[in-house]
Amino acid sequence: MIKHTGRILLSALLLAAVACYSPVEYDVVDQSRVVKLRVSDNTIVGTFSDITDGRSLCSIGNNEFIVASGTGTLYRFNSPAMELDTSFVIGFGSGSGYGSMITPKPGSVYIIGAAGKIIEVNLQTNSVIDEFEAGPMPNALCASPASQRFYVSDGSDRQIREVDPAGNTVLRTSSPLNNVPVSITVESFMDDYLLAASSGAEGTVERVTLSTFYVNSISLGSSSSDITAAPAESIWAVVHPDWSSENGRVSICSNYFTPEIFSISVAGHPTNICSVPGSTLFYALSYLGEGTSRITSINYFTKEIVAEIDIPGFPWDITSHANGEYILTLTSDI
Repeated sequence: MIKHTGRILLSALLLAAVACYSPVEYDVVDQSRVVKLRVSDNTIVGTFSDITDGRSLCSIGNNEFIVASGTGTLYRFNSPAMELDTSFVIGFGSGSGYGSMITPKPGSVYIIGAAGKIIEVNLQTNSVIDEFEAGPMPNALCASPASQRFYVSDGSDRQIREVDPAGNTVLRTSSPLNNVPVSITVESFMDDYLLAASSGAEGTVERVTLSTFYVNSISLGSSSSDITAAPAESIWAVVHPDWSSENGRVSICSNYFTPEIFSISVAGHPTNICSVPGSTLFYALSYLGEGTSRITSINYFTKEIVAEIDIPGFPWDITSHANGEYILTLTSDI
């Protein structure tokens, strides 16, 4: 997703039904909130609402999480208390930045910042310690579970770049993907593949073999907006908002080389998804319309919906937290 500081970024389908997930800008400052959900009983255990222009979430261990804002501010939270610990500026306001965060190595968080830069923030000092380029228009990040290397997808040249955080240098660059990637993940079952979901009409997922950086494609049938892999399992999932239809769906995929695909219809239009360590669950975040989102818990083993929880706002991000004990969601008023 492309998002903008000081403005609410929503899908174009909020104005008219379209086949793909294209954002539209409004000259209004949006207020965002984080909702904390306990996985064991799917109950909401905390909410923090005083965030300006929230774009993305990142879990930091068991007791902290971070929200990146389009204003160029990073909010750091005490999770047990659901209280703001500190906030600090890491860059200037941006329409296309701050939408993806990862922690590939201890003590640092990496964020796509303004003007296509990748920002490294030291979590000990709460300060920016590096800013560098990894492609002309980076739009998504993911960290390798097997090493400290991380990956950057680019919305301009459609390439995937492998970065070594020891020196923040690009090690390898893939050939251009067939479609513009919107979300990427590295699987931890075999540590062999990176998967890139695209917003193209066919819902193409590009599979990058990490040993060779060879790229091939899998079609899931309709435009995608997010992808995740189950930890240490040969299971992965993709969300399809299907904005031109009444509801969207989630593709549950078994196997990375020749996947078996199972489609689950979910209420609303799913835009984000995460896996939960130590469970057989995916959690999807969908937009129902009229300022309401829905969290849907899906058991990928039984292919059944376990729970549905409605929360206020338009969806921006979802992540597991505290080793799978909680789910955090980020939504904004519209």
